[in-house]
Amino acid sequence: MTFCVCHLSDTTEPRKNANLSPFESWRSAYFCMQNTSYYCTIKDGFTIGMEGVINVQDSDIKNFCNNGCYDHTLYVLTCIKDVKSNFFFQTKQPVSYVWNVTSRACATQLSGFNTNVTNHNPNSGSSLYGRVYMPLVSALTTMAFIATFGV
Repeated sequence: MTFCVCHLSDTTEPRKNANLSPFESWRSAYFCMQNTSYYCTIKDGFTIGMEGVINVQDSDIKNFCNNGCYDHTLYVLTCIKDVKSNFFFQTKQPVSYVWNVTSRACATQLSGFNTNVTNHNPNSGSSLYGRVYMPLVSALTTMAFIATFGV
């Protein structure tokens, strides 16, 4: 008698998966990003992947927002948020950042956008200055306080 323990995953609708472990929720988030739309594959930069980069030029913003790609992007981001609420892209940006950038750009439709902040405009959380300088200053200030007041 043989027993087969099988783990079936729904790759087309990852919200149906039982995300009981961090690995399974990461897999489900990956499956969310595999859900592609024809309108998003027309141009390079319209499809969101693990890197979290969507790059829409000024001349393409109306096409992105009005022809279904914006709606599909929000669907994918909602799927990711549903299966892994603390998901971060490779650019260290949360789902909410990509959601907000695309929503603001499509609300005005005046200029394009790029969600890759690591190229031109790194945030303090990803820069060396933000990761090393503040803890160092805090530690030195605490040591000076202890030495001065003998606490």
